[in-house]
Amino acid sequence: MDKENGKVQVKLERHVWPDEIASRKKKNKLAAAIVVAVVISFLGGIGVSSLFKDNSIVGNGSKNQGIFERVFNDIRNKWYFTNEMEDPDTELTNNAIKGMLEANGDRHTSFMTPEEMLGLEESINMSFVGIGVQFYEGENVNIITDVFKNSPAEKAGVQAGDIINKVDGVLLSEGDTPVKDRIIGEEGTEVTIEVLRDQKPISITMVRGTVNALASGHMLDDGVAYLEIKSFGRQLGEVTESYFKDFKAQNADKLIIDLRNNGGGYLDAIQSIARLFLQNGDVVYQEKFTDGTIEVYTVSKSVADEYKFDKIVILVNENSASASEVLTLALRDNLGAETVGVKSYGKGTVQTQITYGDKGALKITIAEWLGPTGESINGTGIVPMTESKLPAIFYQTYVKLEEGESIGPDSVHASVAYVQDGLTYLGFHSGRTDGYYDQATLNAFNQYAAIVGLPGDGQITETVMKQIYSSVYADWALNRDARDVQLHKAIEVIKK
Repeated sequence: MDKENGKVQVKLERHVWPDEIASRKKKNKLAAAIVVAVVISFLGGIGVSSLFKDNSIVGNGSKNQGIFERVFNDIRNKWYFTNEMEDPDTELTNNAIKGMLEANGDRHTSFMTPEEMLGLEESINMSFVGIGVQFYEGENVNIITDVFKNSPAEKAGVQAGDIINKVDGVLLSEGDTPVKDRIIGEEGTEVTIEVLRDQKPISITMVRGTVNALASGHMLDDGVAYLEIKSFGRQLGEVTESYFKDFKAQNADKLIIDLRNNGGGYLDAIQSIARLFLQNGDVVYQEKFTDGTIEVYTVSKSVADEYKFDKIVILVNENSASASEVLTLALRDNLGAETVGVKSYGKGTVQTQITYGDKGALKITIAEWLGPTGESINGTGIVPMTESKLPAIFYQTYVKLEEGESIGPDSVHASVAYVQDGLTYLGFHSGRTDGYYDQATLNAFNQYAAIVGLPGDGQITETVMKQIYSSVYADWALNRDARDVQLHKAIEVIKK
């Protein structure tokens, strides 16, 4: 650890990607962080991107159901390819429903299988069995970047910056089992990890338990507290208040709330966290229904007087959606909270879930939500008061090259722009980033290739693209405190 600039110095090495990793959706933009609560990982993005109500709605029949049933039966009984389906009735039904919903143009209304329902619930609530750490998993380093509050890891003394070296006495370099698969297990069972802290090995034994990864927080400096909300799950209010108690004990009078890459969650979570900030009667949000009626939701059972902050700054980005935007407007309009980052996603609708026994559920849009003053951000998003962007590579789309495809010097290609932005971020390049492969780009690429062990032929291939992605991602995970210019800007704004 370089203590002067807070950066972890890790040698860049050649990264080997398995076929299954290569098939992942690399078109997604680089995310701001990885959350691996040693049970599941969430790479930044819109994620849930929903605002749920716990209502139940009963549907009515239609005079056109007869033709639907006739077509369904004809396909079921006559279509040749049903012989390739494990369960034709279920698969055809699900496909028909999903097709009907997709054709209506509302991407937030969808039919979910029981498995998808469970996955959605887990992704919102972020409650799992594990030890409760966030870490970067690389080929040659597995460094803990965060420890969740009240987790087995926190109670056992695990710290951010610890490097995982062994699990149950076995070096991580031995065998092919991923780190998280070595650590996860049944609730109540023990696991012993050896970490390197200041180059010294420390053995820590923990009992696996339920981990809540909804939020994490810590003090920065000069009375500034930092709270990152990852999802609006049902226990968010309770989790957030536990951090507020810590902040209060440490005399925090300023708060940065990080809602970047938070795609939403449940309405009751909004209410449970709003009471920590706002007074009874303050408007949190409004709902506008198809018939034009508007329902106003206000704070009750406020405890805001317990937790006073002189100034609040909220970090948002293009993946801050739904519930994140509700909270942002509520705090901006009621408390004058300032916003920093880039324009938010603009997801201003409310969904409810209708369950059909063990057959699945319909997630359906029932209203548009509005801010305290009646402002709609649906499709437009929230423009922050202070714009701050991350390096260009974080806004680049990964360009997948086909097997055998290569891009050489003196050519123009989207993959070249990606490599240029990646090399710029990593400190190898300071020239053009428009996708033209010039001599300066070649020189920077050759310098990088020599360090990570790539061929020195100057050709950009899929292997090169993966390696650039890996190098940028690893550097961000390990050196986020030093690299996060948006957080730096938020700190600057809150101290003014």
